[in-house]
Formats: sequence, C-alpha cells, structure tokens
Amino acid sequence: MIDWIIKKLIGTKNEREVKRLRGYVKKIAEKEMELDALTNRELIELSKELHLKVMGDESLKERIMRGDITEEVLLAFALVREAGKRTIGLRFFDVQMIGGLVLHQGKIAEMKTGEGKTLVATSAVYVNALTNEGVHVVTVNDYLARRDAQWMGPIYKFLGLDVGVINSDYSSYRVEWVDEEVVKEAIEEDLRVWPKGYFEEILPSHLIDTKAKKAFFTKLELCDRKQAYQAHITYGTNNEFGFDYLRDNMAVSLEDIVQVKGHNFAIVDEVDSILIDEARTPLIISGPSQMDTSAYYKADEVVRKLKKDEDFTVDEKNRTVLLTEQGIKKVEEFLGIENLYDVKNIDLLHAVNQALRAHQLFKRDVHYIVKDSEVLIVDEFTGRVLPGRRWSDGLHQAIEVKEGVPIQQENQTLASITFQNYFKLYRKLSGMTGTAETEALEFKEIYGLDVVVVPTHKPVRRYDHPDLVYKTKQEKWQAVVDYIKREHQKGRPILVGTVSIEDSEHLSQLLKKAGIPHNVLNAKHHEKEAEIIAQAGRLGAVTISTNMAGRGTDILLGGNPEYLAKEILTKRGKTLETATQEEWKQALEEAYRITQEEKEKVVQLGGLLVIGTERHESRRIDNQLRGRAGRQGDPGETRFVLSLEDDLMRIFGGDRVKKMMEFLRIPEGEPIESRMVTKAIQNAQKRVEAQNFQIRKRLLEYDNVMNTQRLTVYGIRRDILEGKWLKEYVEEFIRDVIEERLHALLVEDEPELWDTKPLADYLKELTGRDVEVPQARDKEELVEKLTQTIKEMYAEKEESLGKDLFLEVTKVVLLNNLDHLWREHLHILDRLREGIYLRGYASKDPLVEYKKEAFYLFENMMLNFKERAIFDLMKVEIRSQEELEQEVQREEQQMESLLKQAVFSGVEGKSDQKGPRRKTLKERLQSRRKR
Repeated sequence: MIDWIIKKLIGTKNEREVKRLRGYVKKIAEKEMELDALTNRELIELSKELHLKVMGDESLKERIMRGDITEEVLLAFALVREAGKRTIGLRFFDVQMIGGLVLHQGKIAEMKTGEGKTLVATSAVYVNALTNEGVHVVTVNDYLARRDAQWMGPIYKFLGLDVGVINSDYSSYRVEWVDEEVVKEAIEEDLRVWPKGYFEEILPSHLIDTKAKKAFFTKLELCDRKQAYQAHITYGTNNEFGFDYLRDNMAVSLEDIVQVKGHNFAIVDEVDSILIDEARTPLIISGPSQMDTSAYYKADEVVRKLKKDEDFTVDEKNRTVLLTEQGIKKVEEFLGIENLYDVKNIDLLHAVNQALRAHQLFKRDVHYIVKDSEVLIVDEFTGRVLPGRRWSDGLHQAIEVKEGVPIQQENQTLASITFQNYFKLYRKLSGMTGTAETEALEFKEIYGLDVVVVPTHKPVRRYDHPDLVYKTKQEKWQAVVDYIKREHQKGRPILVGTVSIEDSEHLSQLLKKAGIPHNVLNAKHHEKEAEIIAQAGRLGAVTISTNMAGRGTDILLGGNPEYLAKEILTKRGKTLETATQEEWKQALEEAYRITQEEKEKVVQLGGLLVIGTERHESRRIDNQLRGRAGRQGDPGETRFVLSLEDDLMRIFGGDRVKKMMEFLRIPEGEPIESRMVTKAIQNAQKRVEAQNFQIRKRLLEYDNVMNTQRLTVYGIRRDILEGKWLKEYVEEFIRDVIEERLHALLVEDEPELWDTKPLADYLKELTGRDVEVPQARDKEELVEKLTQTIKEMYAEKEESLGKDLFLEVTKVVLLNNLDHLWREHLHILDRLREGIYLRGYASKDPLVEYKKEAFYLFENMMLNFKERAIFDLMKVEIRSQEELEQEVQREEQQMESLLKQAVFSGVEGKSDQKGPRRKTLKERLQSRRKR
C-alpha cells in the first residue's frame, strides 16, 4: 500500500528517469534552434571542432564513455537532429532523443514497433564515435546492416564521420556519397531537405526539397574487412562481429587482424532477439575431425531398435533424451561392448546420444528439410532455410543417417564463444527493442543492463482480442481462412503470423483454394521481404509471414510512399539514378497522394489486422507480432487463433483447456473464447520463459569456465603476434617446466635420497644435450640452478641464429604449439561437457565437477604448451631467412586450409557457407618483406 502511494506521488523509477531525460531534450531543442540558423558549412565546421575537442580532452572522452550527459553530449545530439533534417528530411521526435540518451548511458531502450529505433541510435552512435575508439551497431541480418548504414549514412558523412559495413559472405563496404561534387555544391548552396525555420514534427510532401534529397544520397562501396572496422562506425550482424573476433584470434599475422579498434561501444538492435533468443547456442568455428563416421551408422541402427519410455526417456520441455539403465544394457549388447561409458567408447557414446536426439527431437519439415539428398536447417526464429549451414558436434551427421542421405564429415571445434561472453568484451553496451521488459531481470542479472521503457510518440490505439481456441488444427486453419475472407472483403489489410515454413505454405494453399490473393514471406531475400512488408498496410493486402520475417521494416497504413515512388519510376522504365529531378518529384508526389488516400480508407476499416496462428514459447515474440499493428497512434487489432494440438498447448497445459471444452460441451468447429484461457496460456509461457532463462544461465556458467581460459590463451596469443615479452615468456616457461617435472621425478625430499638419472634423461630429451644435474641443498635451489643452465642454452641458441631471426622463429614455434593444443583442448572440453551430467547420479554437482576437471585439463594443456615450446626452440635449426619464411608459409597454409574448410556455426547452426577471403600467402609475404 505504501509503495503504491509513493508511486502515485513521485512516479515509478522508470517515470522519474524519463522525466529527467525530458529536461535534457528541452536543452537539445534550444540548441537546435541556434543550429538551424547556421549554414551547412558552419554546421560541418562546428562538428569538426567538437570532434577535435573530444579527441584532445582525455577526461571528456572518459566521461562520454561512462555515459555522462555533458554540454558536449547535448550539442552532439542537437547536431544530429539538425543534420537529419537537412540530409534525410527527418526531424527526430522528442521520444527518439530520449531513447538516444538511454543508449548513450549504456542501457536498453524499450520502444514500441514503429517508433523509429533506427533513428534513435544515430545520436548515441555519433557522440560515442567522436572518441575515435569505434562504435559497433549490431543488427539481426545483413540486409538491415546495409540498409541502416546507407539510410543513416548521410547524417554521419555530413558531420564528418566514416561508416563501414560487414556482411556474412565476408564482403565489406564503406558508405560513400553517390556524387561527391553534387554534395559539395549542395553544401555551398546551403540546400536542405527540411526548410529552414520549420520545427513541426512531420514535413508535408510539398515542402520537401527534392534536389537536396537526391544530392545527399549515399552508396555502398566494396572495401576490405579491416577498412570497414577502421571507420568511426561499423554496422554488422551479431554473428559476424563474433566470428571476426574468433578469426582474429586464429590469425597467424598482425596483418590478418581486422577488429583493430577493439571493443569499445556496441548498440544492439533487436537486443532481445540477439542477447536472449540466440544466447543458448554459442558461435563456433569448426573444422574436419578425425572421427570414424561408421560410428553414426552403428548408432542409428541401434537407436531404431530402442523403445521409448523403456530404453530412453524424452523431455520435450528441456529438449533432452536420456538412456535408461535397461537402454544402456541393450546398446552395449547390440554393439558388443562391455561398458558404453568406458573412455575408449567415448565416440560411440557420443554417436548414440546424437542419434537419439536426431530421431526424437528433430522433425523433418519443422527443424530441417531434405532437398537434393541434403539436410538443410530451418532457422527456428525466422522460419527460413539456411543453405550450406550445419549443426555441429555430429548432430547433422546423425540426421543425415536417419534420413538416408550421404553423410558428410563431422566438424570439431576450432574456436567458440557465447554471445553473452562476446558482448561482455565491450566497455559499454546498450540495446533497443520493442519488447524487453518481460526479460528485464535477465538483462540485469547476466549483462548488468537496465531497461528504460520510452513512452510512445502518440497514444497506442491497438485493441488486442482474447484468444480463440479450437480443438484441432484443422478447425483452427478453417477458422483462420474464414476470418481472413470476411475481413479481406472489406478491403482491410491483414498480416498473418505463422511459426514455421510448413504452416505458412499450408495456409497459402488454403487461401489459394479460397481465391484470396496474398504474399508469403519465408524466403531468404531480406530486401524483397522489406518491400513486401512495407506495403503490407495497403488496401486489401494479405501477407503471411513466418516468425520474424521482414523484421526491422515498418508497416505503414496505405503503404510506404518512397517504395511506391520507386515502383512508379520502374513502370515508367526509369530508376532512381536515371530519373531527372522533375520525374523523381512527380513520382514522389503521386506516391504520397495514393498512400494518403489509401491510409484514410484503411483507418476507417480499423487499421491493420494481425492474426497469430500459434503462440510462441516466449510472450515477447507474440508481443512483437502484435506490435506490427497500431504503430504511431494508428488504429489496429490483433487476435491469436489457436488449437489444442499446437506444440505449446500440447506440451504445457493444454489438458486443462481440453477438459474445460469437454465439460462445456463445445461442439466441433466452435472455439472457446475466454480471458481465463488466454491467462492459462500466458502462465504456460511464463513457465517456459523461466525454464529457458535457467538453461541460458547454466550455459553461461559453463562457458564462463572456458571464457577465463579463452581470455588467457587469446591474451598470450596476441602478445606473441605483437612480439611482446617473447624472451620473458620463454624464460618463465623454462622455470615452470623445470619446477613441475623436477617435483614429479624427485619423489624424496632429502637430497641424498634423490635418484637424478630420470631427471637427467628428461633434460636431455627436452634440450637435445647432456645436462649435468648439480648438487643442491633442496629442490628450490636445484630448480634455480637448472633454470639458469637452460636459460644459458636458450641464449646460446639466440646468438647462433641472430636476434631478429630467432624472434621470428620463437613466434612461429609458440603460435604453432599454442594453436594446436588449444584446438585439442576444446575438443576434450566438448566431450567432457557432454558426459558430465552423469556425475549427478553420484550425488555430485556436474558444474562443480566440470570446473574442477576443466581447470586440471587447462593446467595440463599449458604445461604441455610450455614444454613443447622449449623442446622445439632448443632443437630448431634454421640457416637462413628464406628457410624461416618457408616455415611461416607452412604454418599459414595450415591455418588457411583450416579456415577454408571451416564451418561457422552460430544460432541453431547459423553459419557462413565457407571460410573468409583473406590476403593470399604471396600478398602477406610481399608486405612482410617491404616492412
């Protein structure tokens, strides 16, 4: 009660924060009035002065990085607002400025669909890019990365900043003006898309200066990956930023490292999708393993003979399959082995587990499709087919055997990281989404991020109807078709959301039979999707869309005038580039007139109707679908039409609803419509969300073990590449190895009881020379003396080869050994993690056991690394620079070969089809010789 009174009097924490930020927005508006009076040239000079000021003041730079709101930050926000008006003809709303301030402070801005999140990011991006430390803008797909960089590019370019884009096919771009000379003229003539002295929220089409609009167009020009990262601002997908980090830590030359500015500040668009939905699966770069594929055929044969519930149990909620005691005995009998869990049978155990998963958890035409004798993954979040991408860890091979298609070689992990740990590398992190509040606890607990709900620009006028629940899927689909038919006859635009390709194609067939024209969005072409979804608000439009297809593009009632203007030009045989100023102006005016007329009719019909055909595991994804309707104060309606046979209802509590329907004697074809049913479904979703949160949290706890090891290895690796402290490293290695082996070989504490022969034999093997074991008072003194002896041998080797040559040799030797052992270590950890749950049967905590074992394995790996490095350095014989280059070439060819064959698997197997295009060996050697 007291809490309620306090909230009424002073507002919630969120309301107080928004009120505080509104005060800053007023100051930004005052500065904007002053900037409006400046010429283009004066505005550009002011931006340059601000950039130099930030660069020259370390204290100010640090305050910007902390997210402080200083006078300089407010000026930067005003500059972006003014530049936006002049170059792209958009004036940022006050709520968009509030969102930008939230991002600058390193928080998550929750903004409803249609509130212009792409624009929101620009202010925070600009002010943080002034530090020259680099800003990464993270999007959910390549198309959005290219679109947003090019769309916002004029603002950044006008204010003097460079913009780069990275794509998943390893192509990279810089944003450039379409015509540099035309831009110079526009600046000198003080051309502005938005007229001077006009401060309304929306610019009427007749006031747009089309000459200025065309002058400030940008294009994407191909560049190399490093150049894209050297820009002040870099746009790309979460997968690509993560893969580039992993690839940089597999580089055999500093020249190959692309993320040259490190990890300073990232703004994650659709932050819920990237940091939560996709957080369960790590990014993995994997290469061909040595495992015998016949194990998969044996495992598949065995698994087909096992009976559910008797020999194994399936937990659909947790997506796990476990053998029972009886099942283990059967498998051992079928395979003719004594103990399935014996170390020598680890590959067979792995194959059996994956075969069980393939048969019980992965369904054809839902999780994957089979086409041209190949298993193709279907992305569970977007419903799209992902050609060329494979599940790692043998799962793909198990499904190939199950489906009777040719088996392809399994991959083993070469490098991996979870999104949680990748994004924790950034000094400052922020994000935007339409739906974050439901996961506010997770954002805070895992990433340390607060969520601020930014108010909408206009009140929400959308009406969400209660769910309609039918007994069977057949009844549900018929009801959906009838509903669409009824509303389509009125001319109302309709968007239908489905959870899979299978469902969207099934509904499409039903609509064809009913004679209803429609568009289906489940393709891989994001550009085409964006065009279709942008026009989904036109009169009479019916659009079927899987999950997140077309995400990032607004549905405008009446349609998008700029897309329509381009269509009008195309029909007239023109393009944006070939059309004259007058032709473009006429097309725009015609498009604005058509869309405005259609919008008025659509508004009278009640706005966009969104129909959901199945509830998702997460309420957030349902809310994203609902959020498609009622943007920017438009009217709209949403309704979910469900059946008791839907996965969520079947697995999580559909029985109660079924009993209720039977009790109420609901006839066939009639739905149950009740707020109580909707609440029951939401409760089921809450249970799933809580469960998934625990899975992600557990994943992070396991990955944190590897993360500490990863950071240690990558840190040493970077030092080696940069040639830092190489001699110190080797001398430290000598001491560590001598100490470890001496204590293992000399068991007794008293010197007179020592048997030094095994130690002398070991030292001869290590150095290739006879080493006399000296007298010493105790083991510590003996360690010191032997360490000094080996160090002197190392110094002799350095002198014989020459300091510079030996430095290069040391780099090659250390990198070669570290990379090889790290790959082996990752393979062992993969297998350890797979079988660690069995410790739970012995009343031990699997996570604690994993931490212990992983620590021991890492210590052992590091000792092996040190030992091998000394062994190789003591034995190495190189007579010339050419011979060294041949050795470097061998090392680079090996890594190049690995990367060419590598599979880049990310979210549920998302991956590049092939390795990256790096400089050739010849190119790298030439540049090395020049240096």
